[in-house]
Order: sequence, then structure tokens, then C-alpha cells
Amino acid sequence: MKYFAVLLLAVTVAFSLGFEEYVQLNAVSDSINYGDGLRKDVLAGFRLTGGNWDITLAEDWVTNGEGAVLPRFYRNHSETHLESRITFGRLTVNPELQYDMDLDSAMVVLPLSLGEGYRNSSLQPALTVSCSIADAFELTGTGRYWLRDIASLNSDIDTEWSETSYGGDVLWHTPIGGYLSAGGVSYQTKLDALDYDHSWSRVDVSAGYTPVSFPAMTILSAEAEYSLYNGEDYSGSGLPDRFTARLRAVQNIARNVTCNIAFSQAADFYENETRFGPFQSAVRTRFKFGGWGSVPSSVTLSGQLTESFVTTRLGELEGRIGLYGGISALVTGKLWYGPSSVAGTGGYRTRETIGGGLEFRMQNGLNTFLVFEREASNLSPNDVWGRIRGGVGFYPAAR
Repeated sequence: MKYFAVLLLAVTVAFSLGFEEYVQLNAVSDSINYGDGLRKDVLAGFRLTGGNWDITLAEDWVTNGEGAVLPRFYRNHSETHLESRITFGRLTVNPELQYDMDLDSAMVVLPLSLGEGYRNSSLQPALTVSCSIADAFELTGTGRYWLRDIASLNSDIDTEWSETSYGGDVLWHTPIGGYLSAGGVSYQTKLDALDYDHSWSRVDVSAGYTPVSFPAMTILSAEAEYSLYNGEDYSGSGLPDRFTARLRAVQNIARNVTCNIAFSQAADFYENETRFGPFQSAVRTRFKFGGWGSVPSSVTLSGQLTESFVTTRLGELEGRIGLYGGISALVTGKLWYGPSSVAGTGGYRTRETIGGGLEFRMQNGLNTFLVFEREASNLSPNDVWGRIRGGVGFYPAAR
């Protein structure tokens, strides 16, 4: 790794390329016991930029100590993501490759009640090609393959769980500021050793109005989409067609205060009836101010509601207040209500989290933070507990 970084730096200097790198180390104590189950997360990567191309490599290593009271779904694993973007005039080619390796096999649930298994690794190559025509039309095509190495718990069978998807769309920016779009996508899922092969497809037609400025510093955007499905769901029933309407409004209350509101409502059309589909709403208000340090200060309040077969509600508070130089105070708060698989919670539970800490940003791109959080939830016997999370990051300026 060290010699590879030196080689990249030499190539960057020789050919006058842009080079950006970063590294970040995070640690989070177990939600109940500080000493056990310490979760460590290391992220590192770089971006190399040329005249009409760029390459991005990101690595993420996640490990958890022994004795965690609340085990995570995916515990110890590493993720490698390699992506490139090449532009030839109006044509853009975007290949991607992601490889996940489980350091201790991660448990997964197989489709259609085929049992449980352990994922050892997964590979996801993808390719996207897009082209613009006369600044009015955009054509996009995407193909993706996902291969997971699975060991079944219910038998001695090892199988490969593969998913293939491909599709494309065409987008027309109309002269009056709106747009029309039509496209489709096809999915196939296979587990060879378990004789499972399932496919479905979808055709989308949508129309929308791009952000339009209204008086009083208000921006509105709207979209309507109709999707025609072909295939069956996990229970063997036919997939319904779906109509979805989306609306977003951004209100600049003042130069330093912005309010963002979004709504989405779907309707599902079955053969003999029509039902309301998922509903989503979200609001976010951000207040920016100078503070007393060199780092910009801000406080963000946000809320979100989703309703489908289950209901989730979320309210969040995030604040960064500059104190002195690169030192800032951090404030966090969260109120969450949603489904739970933990025994004794009745299917739903509430989580209340509040915390605070400090962050220090240096001019050379180094920053560090430490936050203490206290959480309460309807779990027995541990109703209230605390945790500590902190990290160090290095984000030098681009060269």
C-alpha cells in the first residue's frame, strides 16, 4: 500500500493530474458495555483526476470486539469500491466494481423461506453509459451483476446467490422547463443449488417540472410517475402497477435560514382493487451562523414520516457551534419510532438519544471528534445506557 501511494504521487506530479486522498478512523463503544464490543471503522481512499476522466478507490474495514451485547447484522467485514468516469464529448462511461469480504461470515435470510445462511463474500460489477443530445435529451443505460457466496445453515449445500439487473431510460428537457422520461429495468435472482430462479421487470413513465422560483425566495418541484410491473412478489402474487406523486418545496426564510419540505404518495393498482401505497414526508430546517471560531456554525432540525406495511417516525437535531479557532461543540439528538424484532417490544419500539461532544479541525486537513451519547428505549432490563464514539480524519487539500 505504501509503495502504491508513492507510485501514484509520482505519476500525479509527472502528468499534472489531480490527486485527493483521505483517511478516517472511527470507534463506537457497545451500546451498553463500554469495554466490550468496541466497533472500529477505518475508511481510506483516493481520487485521481485527468482531463476527461477520474478514478476513485474507497476502502472500508469494520471490526467489532468480542462480547457485544447488541450484535450487529454484519459484523466484521471489508468493502472495496472502485469507480471510474470517462467522458468522450457528450458520451460518459461509468464502470464500477465493489467487493465485500466478511471476516466472520455474516448471517443472511434466503428468499421465499428457503432458510438461513452465511454470506462469505460478494462481488458487484456495474456499467453505466450515458449520452446527451442537443442539450435536450439524455439517454442512459445501466447493467449490474451481484454475486454472493452463501453457505446454507439448513444443509451442507454451498450456493451462489446471483442477481442481474439491466435497464435504461430517455429523458427530454422540454422548452417550458419541465421534463418527460421513459425507461425500464429487468431483475433476475438465482440460487442454483436451491433451484430458485425468479425474474420481474418494470416500465416507468414520468413527467415533472424542474425547480421553479416563486416570490418570497421559494422553489418548487413536482413529479408524477407511473410504473407497470411484470412478475410476482415473494408470496407468488402478481405485482401491481404503481402511481407515485412527489412534491418538494425549498423556502429561503432568510439568507442563513433554509427550510426544505418533501412529500411522496403512491397508489397501487391491483387486478380487482386500488390501495394506497407508501407515503413519505420529510422536513428539514437549517440555520447557519458565524459562531466564535473559524469553523462555520449551523443547527439542523429534521423530521421524517413513512407509512406502508409498517410506520416509522424520526426527529433529529444536529448542531456544530464554533467555539475558538478550529474547536467546535457538537450537539446531537434523535427521537425514533419504528418496527423492532427485539423480543418484548410488541413489534415496535421507541429510541431517544441525546449527546454532545467536541470537534477539532486543523488547517492541514486533520480533524478529530469525541461524542458521548445517552440512549433510552423500551428494552428490558436495559432501558437507558450510554455510549462513546470518536474518530480521527485526514482530508488534505487536493493537489
